[in-house]
Amino acid sequence: MSILSVALVIAVGFCSGFLNVLAGGGSLLTIPLLVFMGLDVSVANATNRVGVLFQNVFAAQHFHKKSLFRLKDCLFFGLPSLLGAALGTFGAVSLDERYLRIAVAVLICCMAVLLVLKPDMWEREREISLPRWVLILAMFLIGIYGGFIQAGVGFLLLWALVGLGGKDLLHANALKVVVIAMFTTLSLAIFLLNGMVNFPLGVVLAIGNFMGGIAGAHFAILKGNRWLRLILSVVVTVSAIRMLLSL
Repeated sequence: MSILSVALVIAVGFCSGFLNVLAGGGSLLTIPLLVFMGLDVSVANATNRVGVLFQNVFAAQHFHKKSLFRLKDCLFFGLPSLLGAALGTFGAVSLDERYLRIAVAVLICCMAVLLVLKPDMWEREREISLPRWVLILAMFLIGIYGGFIQAGVGFLLLWALVGLGGKDLLHANALKVVVIAMFTTLSLAIFLLNGMVNFPLGVVLAIGNFMGGIAGAHFAILKGNRWLRLILSVVVTVSAIRMLLSL
C-alpha cells in the first residue's frame, strides 16, 4: 500500500472506532472502504473484524477503569451473543445479507424515533421485569447478526441493553464494547481458519480503530448520557437511511 492509502485507512478507521464506541455503525464506513481497496465483500467483512476487536478491547479496558460494567453482566449478556455469533459467522460464508440488512434498518429507524420521543428511557437506569429468557434470546439473535455482518450490531446491542435490560446509555455503551469484544474474538478466529482475513490491511485499519475507540470512550465518560443520546439519534438515522439505500 502507498503512504496515502495507509493514511486513508487509518483516518477512516479512527472515525469508525469513535462512532462504534459511542453508538455503532462504524463498519458501514470501513467495509465499503476495504472493498474500495480491492478486497472481496466477504474478505472485507472478515478483515474488518481485526479493527473491531482492537477498538473494543481497548475501549473496554478504559471503561473498566471507571467501573462502568460488572463481570456478571458481561457473562449474562455476552455468552448468548457468543453462541449466536458462532452460527452467524459460519453463515457469513454463503448466506445473502440483504434480508438481514432490511430487518436491521427497520429496527434502528424505530430506535431513532424512541431516542427522540422517550429520552428518559435512554438516560436513566430502570428496573426490568422481563423474563431472563427474553434477554438471553435477544442477545443470541443479535450475536447471530454480529457474527454474520457486524455493521449496525452496536445499535442492536444498545437497543437490547437499554430497552430490554434497563441500562442507561453510558453503562450500556461500556457493556456493549465488552460483548462485542467477546464475540468478535470468536468470529475473527473462524474467519482466520477459513483464510478470509487480509491481516496486513486489517492491522493498519486496527491502528485507526484503536485510536478512535479510545477517543470515543473518553468522550462518552466526559459527556455522559444526554450527549450520547443526541449523537446516537443522528448516527442511527443516517445509518438506517444508508442501509436502505444500499439494498
